[in-house]
Amino acid sequence: MTLLCVPLVSRTVEAMQADAAAAAAAGADLVEIRLDFIEGFRPREHLPSLLRGCPIPALVTYRPNWEGGQYDGDDATRFEALRLAMELGVDYVDIELKVADKFISFISGSKPEKCKLIVSSHNYESTPSCEELADLVARIQAVGSDIVKIATTASDIADVSRMFQVMVHCQVPMIGLVMSEKGLMSRVLSPKFGGYLTFGTLDATKISAPGQPTVKELLDIYNIRRIGPDTKVLGLIANPVKQSKSPILHNKCLQSIGYNAVYLPLLADDLARFLSTYSSPDFSGFRY
Repeated sequence: MTLLCVPLVSRTVEAMQADAAAAAAAGADLVEIRLDFIEGFRPREHLPSLLRGCPIPALVTYRPNWEGGQYDGDDATRFEALRLAMELGVDYVDIELKVADKFISFISGSKPEKCKLIVSSHNYESTPSCEELADLVARIQAVGSDIVKIATTASDIADVSRMFQVMVHCQVPMIGLVMSEKGLMSRVLSPKFGGYLTFGTLDATKISAPGQPTVKELLDIYNIRRIGPDTKVLGLIANPVKQSKSPILHNKCLQSIGYNAVYLPLLADDLARFLSTYSSPDFSGFRY
């Protein structure tokens, strides 16, 4: 089952605690506590209260600005906070591939068995070829990750197909997401292609990466809990497409008749390229 994770990006500990409770009530499986967003973050004061009061499992991330985050300090301070989170019993910790070797040396085998290490790579410019993505998976595995995370950026909706190809053949737990509105499909269809988790925000103003849908959209519109390997993909191909109400209407109809399919808004610049890329029987019906 693909887990549904809500990123917590509030500026205060109190607001993050409230957001964690809201995420649990909304149906999330876990929350991502983004330490780099907290103003005046003090690890030994703030982490115990954040983790002790969290109603669902937590993933702790302390993202540096060189990987798209808010933290601009030294690695040692950041590593110490992540190690403390492990000691306090957090379920997941995320560290960037660029410094994964240093971090693993820093914790020197002290990671609790319960805590899973996510090693991540973010590309805010493009989505590489399948061969390059597969090589990146191998590099992330080689450093000792429990879970591989790769996030790329779609310049065209066809880019998402490369992430799907790598995810479906990956032999280890993998989070594979493609950012931007053109990458929405990667987030919704994560359960179809074996993704370990996908991200949904509490509301559209609290995103941690471009193109994140809300928890309500994932659960109520796209019915993500029912998406699996056999789910058919339908949709409206257009540019622009975000304003269309078609997914709301069609997904309710599909759900009411018990047809295993999901209807998506598909932001495509080139119809011919889209149709040639997504030509398998799984992609079975489009309007444009």
